[in-house]
Amino acid sequence: MQPDLLQQLRDIHLPADPAWWPPAPGWWLLALGVLGLLIWLGSKLRAAYRRRQPFKLARQYYDDIYTAFARGEIDGPAYLQQTNELLKRLFIHGVGDDRARSANDAHWLAYLDEQSASTNFTNGPGSQLSNQRFQPSPDADPDTLHPLVADLFRNARP
Repeated sequence: MQPDLLQQLRDIHLPADPAWWPPAPGWWLLALGVLGLLIWLGSKLRAAYRRRQPFKLARQYYDDIYTAFARGEIDGPAYLQQTNELLKRLFIHGVGDDRARSANDAHWLAYLDEQSASTNFTNGPGSQLSNQRFQPSPDADPDTLHPLVADLFRNARP
């Protein structure tokens, strides 16, 4: 009697599962795309941070000026001078806007209005920063100017 031929066959062996490494080319392209997107996003965030940095630093200096006024260390005209000087330095050196360099009196107030998106400098308490601050006894009311300048630091477009 002949042995059963089916018994002589080996069992079916399945091939090994595909390895996860190296990934298919599509996954490589997706990873490169995500990496490029992250690098682009990081550069945009870094640029935005650098643009806002002069405003944060100027805001700290302005808080020091207002604190000195509130403590009585400086008077109203000195407050106006230091605030105006700080704003000029911010927009000339921090932002790099050459229009601020040549702006004075009404043009300076119009420039500040443009930066704050309001008319509070030409028609409001911000007019204290015009050339009238050079008079022997200027009208200095830092308490009305303070919220306006604080809003300018928050809302100005870098």
